Amino acid sequence: MKPSPVFCEIPYGSEAYRAECELRQAVLRLPLGLSLYEEDLGAEATQLHFGLFETDTLLACIIANPVSSSEVKLRQMAVSPNHQGRGYGHLLLKKLETELSDRGYTAATLHARASAIDFYRKAGFKSFGSEFMEIGIPHQQMVKHFSGKAQPIQDLS
Repeated sequence: MKPSPVFCEIPYGSEAYRAECELRQAVLRLPLGLSLYEEDLGAEATQLHFGLFETDTLLACIIANPVSSSEVKLRQMAVSPNHQGRGYGHLLLKKLETELSDRGYTAATLHARASAIDFYRKAGFKSFGSEFMEIGIPHQQMVKHFSGKAQPIQDLS
């Protein structure tokens, strides 16, 4: 029986961060004909990076960008194509919510690709605002309050 994947923070600039960038490139950018490496990744040094690992293999990753003392914007979630459909995306979000709550955050927003809206709804996120285009494809803003208390959120579009 395989051990459960390990959730941990990924230090910016580390070998694990390089694996995170490769996963994001393969899953999120290449299919759109874009390159992650043509973007300025310097701002990511101040963002929180997390991943699910099996031994030394990165299965899934996500970035949480703090926008206030109580709110983060989630971005660039990716699950390895060889590991999709196994619940790792939902496990990553569940572990992330616990971690962020422990750090005092009470809400997360994100820009969901239209193809991922149902995935995030199943994880407890709610849509708000109108659909918009980002990186050439339709997106929807979504939010989840960890504490169960609905509070005003910033429009991050």
